[in-house]
Amino acid sequence: VAEANDTEVSLLVVIRSQTNQWHHDLAEQRKTNLDQQIAKSSLNAQVLLLHREWPIEQAWVILPIVPDLSRKYADNFDWVMFIEEDTQVDMKVLMKDILPKYNREDKLFMGRCLFDNFPTIIHHYAFFDGKVKDFKYPDFDSGWLMSRALLKVVAVEYDGNDQNMDFQIDVKHEIAMYMDKNIGVKLTCVPGLCGGVKGDVCATFVDPTLHDCGHEVSLDDVQISVKTTKKFHKDRVQVVKKTWGPYVKHITYYSNVSDPTVPTIDCGVQNTPTGHCGKMEVIIKDFYKKDEMKHLKWLVIADDDSIIGVSRMVKLLNCYNHNSPIVLGERYGYGLNKGYGYGYITGGGSMVMSRGAVSAWFKHECSCPSISTPDDMYLGQCFSFNVGVPVVHSPLFHQARPVDYSDGYLSNQQPISFHKHWEINAYDVYNEWFADDDKEMLRKHISQGFVAEI
Repeated sequence: VAEANDTEVSLLVVIRSQTNQWHHDLAEQRKTNLDQQIAKSSLNAQVLLLHREWPIEQAWVILPIVPDLSRKYADNFDWVMFIEEDTQVDMKVLMKDILPKYNREDKLFMGRCLFDNFPTIIHHYAFFDGKVKDFKYPDFDSGWLMSRALLKVVAVEYDGNDQNMDFQIDVKHEIAMYMDKNIGVKLTCVPGLCGGVKGDVCATFVDPTLHDCGHEVSLDDVQISVKTTKKFHKDRVQVVKKTWGPYVKHITYYSNVSDPTVPTIDCGVQNTPTGHCGKMEVIIKDFYKKDEMKHLKWLVIADDDSIIGVSRMVKLLNCYNHNSPIVLGERYGYGLNKGYGYGYITGGGSMVMSRGAVSAWFKHECSCPSISTPDDMYLGQCFSFNVGVPVVHSPLFHQARPVDYSDGYLSNQQPISFHKHWEINAYDVYNEWFADDDKEMLRKHISQGFVAEI
């Protein structure tokens, strides 16, 4: 790659890709599109796929790979840009019109700026002093950049051994916090990096509509198993039954008691205040062994305070092969910042397992250490370490409430789930985000003989 001169900008683009086949194909298509733009406009740029260049789980959180990224590429490129597989990029506008406005010799951390309206659990209640809106973090969907100068500094400063063993919840916020606290660099807001709402001049853009992968998967193929306990039968479970539950053809409520008014089944595992691994294990075993479930392709494990868009869930599942070992949802991590650890699907937004994943659970002899082991974390360990297939991330699943996310972030997508009833009206959340699509799905299914008890 030629050295950049005073007029030419050089750029390395890294697509935050995943190993799963559908996500791999999306990233390959994005790379092909960018490569064609680069060739057509004779741009000094190169495109990499994250999972291919760094085939390790900790690459997902970016910072652990920065030293290697810098060593291999910093001398050849002025800028490195990270994008998602759905980020549309106009390479010519980006490299000819936007990047030349910024000094590549400065330590610059750049992106479309997001901010929180108030301290939120997904960001560890940061900035409880009331300055929460002042802290900006990048919208990954719009792409974000580091100058070569910043890349080299982070490469020297970041040492996984110095990191505390920690949870990775929202990588974009955690990277911004690291840059601010450890490097002394705040995010520079860049007009022209657009999210789901297109502006006059956009170098990047993301289409918020769901992918259309066909109609092979329907309600007939999906089992949703809801974890609950006796004390929530009269409140949380009633919300499910009056919102998204009636749209599900195959739904089972797993409790610590049998209650015909719901109805629930007694799963034979005493309730635990936290963890719930024992209950999850019964759900997985039933899906694997019960005759009435053996024909089903997908298992969705939900909490009794999960708020789900059923039609969108079914639409998304058409993009995946149910015979492959797939564990899908919102990906969190534990210990990935230290260079090892594992990813897991956080349970509140619901955890999706393919038929192939359920079979792999038994084939690789996964078994909860105790009934109170964190179920979502153990499921992640099982697939990272026993099965050898990492969990699959979808940003459409959410562990928290809509108010816990930046408005700019949610405008990039059509969410599939939220979680928790705390200080919100769960009926309003369902009606605002999911009800219309579920009613439309029901209208189509009535002609097929399935009538929900709405």
